[in-house]
Amino acid sequence: MIRKKNKTQNSAAPVRAHTPSIVVIFGATGDLAAKKIFPSLWYLYQRGRLPKKFAVVGFSRQTLSDADFRSYARKAIMERNAKISNAALDDFLKSFSYQPGVFEDTVAYQALADTVTGVEDGWGVCANKLYYLAVPPLWYASIFKNLAAMKLNIPCGGDLGWSRILIEKPFGADLKSAEALEVLLASYFKDEQIYRIDHYLAKEIIQGIENFRFSNNLFENAWDYSMIERIDIRLLENIGAEGRGAFYDSVGALRDVGQNHLLMMLAAITMEYPPRMEARSIRKSRAAILGTIRPWTEALVKSDTFRAQYRGYRKIEGVQSDSKIETYFALKTELIYPRFKNIPIFLEAGKLASGESRKEIVLTLQHPPVCLLCEAGPHAPNRITFRLDPNDEIVIHFWTKKPGFERTLEQREFSFFLYEKENKVQYVEEYAKLFHAAMEGNQSLFVSHEEIKALWKFTDPVVSAWARGAVPLAEYEPNTAPRAPFLGDTPDTRHTQKTNVAGEMGIIGLGKMGANLARRLSEKGWNVAGLDHSKEATAALDAEGVVAGQASIPELVASLKSPRTVWIMVPAGKPVDEVIFGDSGLAALLKPGDTVIDGGNSFYQDSVRRGKQLKKKGIHFLDVGVSGGPISIQLGKFAIMAGGEKEVYEEKKSIFDALSDTPSGYMGRAGAGHFVKMVHNGIEYGMMQALAEGFAILKKAPFRFNLKNVANIYNQNSIITSRLTGWLEEGFAAYGEDLKKASGAVSHTGEGEWTVKTARKLKVPAPIINGSYLFRVRSQKHPTFTGKILSTLRAVFGGHRIT
Repeated sequence: MIRKKNKTQNSAAPVRAHTPSIVVIFGATGDLAAKKIFPSLWYLYQRGRLPKKFAVVGFSRQTLSDADFRSYARKAIMERNAKISNAALDDFLKSFSYQPGVFEDTVAYQALADTVTGVEDGWGVCANKLYYLAVPPLWYASIFKNLAAMKLNIPCGGDLGWSRILIEKPFGADLKSAEALEVLLASYFKDEQIYRIDHYLAKEIIQGIENFRFSNNLFENAWDYSMIERIDIRLLENIGAEGRGAFYDSVGALRDVGQNHLLMMLAAITMEYPPRMEARSIRKSRAAILGTIRPWTEALVKSDTFRAQYRGYRKIEGVQSDSKIETYFALKTELIYPRFKNIPIFLEAGKLASGESRKEIVLTLQHPPVCLLCEAGPHAPNRITFRLDPNDEIVIHFWTKKPGFERTLEQREFSFFLYEKENKVQYVEEYAKLFHAAMEGNQSLFVSHEEIKALWKFTDPVVSAWARGAVPLAEYEPNTAPRAPFLGDTPDTRHTQKTNVAGEMGIIGLGKMGANLARRLSEKGWNVAGLDHSKEATAALDAEGVVAGQASIPELVASLKSPRTVWIMVPAGKPVDEVIFGDSGLAALLKPGDTVIDGGNSFYQDSVRRGKQLKKKGIHFLDVGVSGGPISIQLGKFAIMAGGEKEVYEEKKSIFDALSDTPSGYMGRAGAGHFVKMVHNGIEYGMMQALAEGFAILKKAPFRFNLKNVANIYNQNSIITSRLTGWLEEGFAAYGEDLKKASGAVSHTGEGEWTVKTARKLKVPAPIINGSYLFRVRSQKHPTFTGKILSTLRAVFGGHRIT
């Protein structure tokens, strides 16, 4: 992996820093102001990007004094910043004042006008005025009307004294309401005064796409159907709808992020080079390409759209008990445009309710017509990935000769990060850029009226058809992303299936991990025969084209060519023995030279025994521990610990290489793989226990800590920075500071107990692991907040039940 530090060109000083400006925030005591607006303005202040004469006026229905408002803003800023100079913050907040009032009260606007005039009189100039509407759309008409009544919408003229308005999404609920809102806006403001927000346009990666394409000559000349085979754009979030139930149930995933963010990402990746790099040309280019998206028909909606809702969504406060709103969707479309003809475009977004975010644009490139050495091993098309989450990075996947005497290929990545690891707070940088652009009069980071029309023209037919029941609402488990049938032909597999099969194997047990193993192998060109006690699980993966579903172990074995390899992914203990040594088990069906791989969390002594029993029959055995986060297997970055005969491990290493982009590890003879995984899980018990106990102390402390914020700070290059600490932060974000939904009685599997007993047998003191295991046992009768933290961690990284 290669990290590049960019050389900045034309690094300009803050522009127009001398221009006196006033920001008026409507809805100044709401979540939007606290989470995004105040921290973003502070971000600009710290970097010298605000005018020296600058004021903020809050307007909301709560009755607050100026001092109360400053305290409210101070708290919001400090919650999202690790280190703050109190003197600097005091200087920043001294410009804050507050005007109480309801949005339809004309008298309150007279007081607002007096406040604004008082600030201007103190400066001796007519100042710029930026109005931010952090309120629901139902209040827009009242705000516009009353601003106009006070003539606050009228600019003074020239470079000084402009009046501009910032409007949050959603801009309408459909095309009709968006057009009505546009008419309303136009009656009070000119187009150059209107700034419609889609904060994804301010994300570095989205802006980086334009420069990747238009500032270089690497790909742009072939940025079309001759090079690109497929475009995937996905926004998979690591949270549920908790805290936003009523709002989310009124819009759904498609209108929340599909109608805006996904389509603006599509515009960035496909727009033509604008004639001039100024706002009007850039927005016109985006609107033009969005206008070429293939129109929907009823038949296309039925065949090329998919919607689903995660189990438990209807129990969220504010959500209807019979809600039909989607929390996940997938769409297949294309552009009716010569440059991108016949390129399928897949849009996918939703809430996983827990797990890791995955936000990215993936361009799968055409397979070369003549591919040197492709026949010598597994191969897949090149890809270019623009990733927003979990890292801001651009990754180019390519193939090169593997070093050594053999003439074979290996896949490599050229990856460069837009940021070195730093304390980045969600939304703050994007909103700071939006404020800065609005104050500079740069509308390129904002959505035009023509773009809004194109977005709704694409979305409305789908929403309407779904409301009529044209596409059934599927259901999925939290922490899993369902796959629509038309997504089954994944970017990595088509050419390998047509030209060269990397290998084949069987998988028994297609639960969450087994299913992801199958998907990963399928993506890498492997043919997979699959079997699960749940016929639905096998059928679902069969429909995706991931596995060839089998009805029984004998059928699965019969479908494989010799020498056969079968991976077992079933619960430890009797289920494994039943699969291997049952009446119709693998031991009776496989032949000498075949291989059994146990990839579950089996006890190592059981693996020692199974290895010996199978060896007597000439059947090879590998015990493999697998560890990773919720979607690590999809990203191909997790740990593989293998035990068994070294020669067998080397022979089957291509399986592990296909499963993970990180090296696997050979641990020793049969049982060693599961021994190392057992100890890994025992260590995991201890680490989780330490985190849980520490945060339980913080909860009881004589200070009112924001536990999510503490977890965030701990995870910023401190000694205890870790994925566990990051997952704990996600847990507090998803389930709240009190973790009310979490059970204080912590479930546990066998690995912790096995580690404790093994340590005792080996006479190795293990008080930390032993104590963490005993805590879980005792928690069944004595639940605590510490237990709630452990249950939350297990839910976030492992997909276990939180209740």
